[in-house]
Amino acid sequence: MKYLLLLLFTINVQADIFKDVFKYATFYGAYSQSNSIQGKKTFYVTQESELFETTQRNPADEIKTFGFRKLAHFGYEDKERFYDGEEQNNSLNSNIGNVKGLEYLFEYQEGNQQGREFKNKQLFVRYLAKWWLVKAEANKNELVDIDYKSADARFRIPLGKKLSLSIGAMYRTYNKAYGHNPIQNYLEENAWWNLSYNYGHTDQAYSWENISTGETGINYFWYNAQGQLISNSDLDYRNNIYGQLVNRYNAEQLALIGSFADLSSVIGLDLYHYRKNFWVHAYANALPHHKLLQGDEKYSYGNFIGKNNWLDYSFGGVFGVRLNKKLGLFSEIAMQRYWDREIKVIKAGINFKI
Repeated sequence: MKYLLLLLFTINVQADIFKDVFKYATFYGAYSQSNSIQGKKTFYVTQESELFETTQRNPADEIKTFGFRKLAHFGYEDKERFYDGEEQNNSLNSNIGNVKGLEYLFEYQEGNQQGREFKNKQLFVRYLAKWWLVKAEANKNELVDIDYKSADARFRIPLGKKLSLSIGAMYRTYNKAYGHNPIQNYLEENAWWNLSYNYGHTDQAYSWENISTGETGINYFWYNAQGQLISNSDLDYRNNIYGQLVNRYNAEQLALIGSFADLSSVIGLDLYHYRKNFWVHAYANALPHHKLLQGDEKYSYGNFIGKNNWLDYSFGGVFGVRLNKKLGLFSEIAMQRYWDREIKVIKAGINFKI
């Protein structure tokens, strides 16, 4: 009998835990597509006066989003809206919530923007108590080339009913030597065309003459590793082809350096005020001092800028006011700078009901 009671108690506890973790959580998925910006038409004319269009056509911009979230709504947020992954949520960056306890977000995006494919991943888990908070985050954003994981623990100090101060430490890991540019070091010791030769590109000299002025000179055809003509001059090659080799070289060299881990002090300040006709929700986080715990110090960000007390930060907020029954103003901002990478969102607008 006691085993049956123990089993029923265990099942009941597990059910309560499941309810606490998943109650009010939402699965969501979305797809969007829009026309991408197309460049001006470009053409190429052969020596035999044959005209070829060389305009680069970008495919349509598209985003596919899948996610699972449990984030408490603030008073100014629309509780009935459908999630599509494009909305900004201050809960992810601020250190206060509309409720205490566990909140989380798991989101995956893939698509292309202006002909560039990307995959973004975000994981956010936070437990908020009256006097402390702990948070874990993983953020990979290929559009701004940032990828890191972090763990954050802070004490919270309420300053009245609307302000909250938080102080603690943040541990961050990342796989890229932010700030360092391997191609810069390469070009200090090598001619630019040596990189092309290393990747199998070849050139062939030819002479030219301007019939009108009598000016003559030497230029180069460029061929890829398969022997196909890819450019008719050095200038065209450097403008349209060489950058691809630079990106490839940088990616390969940075991958050889390895990963890093920093321990940083962190301080945050949050403000939340809500009334039906006026609301403001603002936050600011500063990471003023850092200690390298893992990685080659030669390629650390602290070595790149020459100090360990650089300032990483995030700040933002939502502001709204209803001036009367017909007129309202709103603004939204989210800024983050970690190492030399920035993420920025700015919105502002006016609503007038006729």
